[in-house]
Amino acid sequence: MADERPPWTAEFVLATPAVPRERHGRSDLFDPEAGEPRPLVVFVHGGPIPEDLPASPRDWPVYRGYGALAAANGVVGLTVDHRLHDVDTWGVAYSDVLDAAETARTDDRVDADRVAVWAFSGGGPLLAPLLAGPPPWLRVLAATYPILDSRPGRDLPEGFRPVQAVSSVVEPLPFVLTRVGLEAEDAAAAVERFVAAARDTALDLEIIDQPRGQHGFDAMDYGPESQACVMAAMESVVGRLSA
Repeated sequence: MADERPPWTAEFVLATPAVPRERHGRSDLFDPEAGEPRPLVVFVHGGPIPEDLPASPRDWPVYRGYGALAAANGVVGLTVDHRLHDVDTWGVAYSDVLDAAETARTDDRVDADRVAVWAFSGGGPLLAPLLAGPPPWLRVLAATYPILDSRPGRDLPEGFRPVQAVSSVVEPLPFVLTRVGLEAEDAAAAVERFVAAARDTALDLEIIDQPRGQHGFDAMDYGPESQACVMAAMESVVGRLSA
C-alpha cells in the first residue's frame, strides 16, 4: 500500500537491526563492526531539494535504513548530505560525494579499494562523472529509480547526463539498476535510453525490476515485492563488492 507521508517521516520498507551510526561532517557512517576492513557503499540521495526541510536526507528513515542494511550485510554504509539544492549546484554536490567517499576511505574500518556508489532518484546524474572517468577505487555503481537524462523543461548540464557518459565505459564496471513499473513517463524513457546505450559498452548492467513499484517505492510501497526488490539490490551490490 502506498504511503504519502513526507520523505523525512516515511518509514523504510524493511525493518533493520540497530547498528552504530556515526556523524562525520556531511556524512553518516554505519559500522558493521566486522573487526577488519570492509567494502564501502556510498548512498547518494536525490534532488534538487530545499535547504530548509525539517530533516536533511541522511536523517530520513529510508536512507538510515539503507545505511543500516548495508552494515547488517557486512559492509560499511555511508549516507551523504550533498548540497544539490538547485540546478546550479551539480558540481558542488558531486564534490560533496567524492569528498565523503575519500574521507571514509581513510577510515581503518574501510577497504579503501572496494567502494560502491549508489544513487537514488535525482541523484542519478551524479553518476555521470563516475561513468566517464571511474576512480581506481570504484568497483560498483548502483541506481534506484534514477534520473539518467534531461527531461522536458529540466535540462541537465554537460557532464551530468549518464545516458551520454555511459558511452565512455570501456572497462568492465558493474551497474545495478532498479527500475519501477510506475515511473513517470519521461524518467522511464531516459532509463530505457540508458539501457540501450549501455549495450554497446563494457558496462556490466544488472536490472532489478519492481513492476508495480512507484518512484520512491522503498518508502511508500510496503508489500513483499518492494522488500524483495530492495534486498535483491543490496545483495547484488554487496556480492559484487565482495567478489
